[in-house]
Amino acid sequence: MFMRPPLIKNNKNDWKDERLDFFIDNILGNYDVVCLQEMFEFASSRRSRLLAAAEKLGFKFYVVSQRQYPWNLAIDGGLVILSRFPIVESDSFEYQRGIGPDWMAKKGVLYAKIAMAEGDTHVHLFTTHTQASYGEVVITQPDVKRRLSQLFEFHNFLERILPKHRAAGEAVVLTGDFNVDSRGHVLSDPSKVRYEREMEDGAETSDEGKAMMAVLEGRGIDPKVLGPDNVDEFRGKTTYVLHDALKERLGYHPVTFGNIVVDKEGGVFPRETVLTTKLDSEVMHSIDYVFWYNPDPQEHKASIVTELTDVGVVPNFTPDREFTQISDHYGVAAVIAFK
Repeated sequence: MFMRPPLIKNNKNDWKDERLDFFIDNILGNYDVVCLQEMFEFASSRRSRLLAAAEKLGFKFYVVSQRQYPWNLAIDGGLVILSRFPIVESDSFEYQRGIGPDWMAKKGVLYAKIAMAEGDTHVHLFTTHTQASYGEVVITQPDVKRRLSQLFEFHNFLERILPKHRAAGEAVVLTGDFNVDSRGHVLSDPSKVRYEREMEDGAETSDEGKAMMAVLEGRGIDPKVLGPDNVDEFRGKTTYVLHDALKERLGYHPVTFGNIVVDKEGGVFPRETVLTTKLDSEVMHSIDYVFWYNPDPQEHKASIVTELTDVGVVPNFTPDREFTQISDHYGVAAVIAFK
């Protein structure tokens, strides 16, 4: 949501209150379950206003990041899960503190066990926001290692939660702002097209994207990927085969941050300039995800089969407003069916 605490902004104005109003009035009601990142509570009433408005729209259940106070020398993690369906179990985990500007936020992961089909089955929903990078990203940077170490903490959280709460045949969904750019940024035909195209140039997976999947799944990585002195493999005790739903459905890693527009003459311009810094406005990153895990769909005790039937990117443009989209990131959305 890009609702950072008061006085923090990238450009002249980031229209926090106006964007929140637009979200409540035009977007929130279209969904049954909503996961938000950067919906910070610290020094602001916006999260409380969102929760009150969400309840009026039928979202009777929620999980949020723990509130922080000035004496904690930190702001909250900014995570929110809203649900029209009962949340029967919930949990959270705070990652080791980030580095650079991210040190201030207690980033982490939220968990909600959501009762579906009149309680006969459940969806196990996790949402997260990890260490960000600022400027050009090289996989040997300290912020990349911190991000992967946080993702390893996420994997360990899965190892603690799923054996305790998940029954056979119940779906697991991981979503959020992972801050890992999976696009390889290799031009497929540079002699003819000198700019990066979303579809044609988005099929290759970056080294960090591959490392993210290996760490989240528990397979671990070659420690030398992060530099000759690194010894951390980030290998879990349990392996989960996760499906990158957007990549599998679309065939490429879609842009969710720093997108571009190209005019008829081939000129390249940033899609969004109100909320995004000039440095990031044309990076074409794919950093927001829907990961799906349900290895035994036919083994549900009540014979309820849970399927991911659709998934996609939702830009949430805001025509005729002072801001051009609801956040600096695009949203991602999925449809889950129970049969």
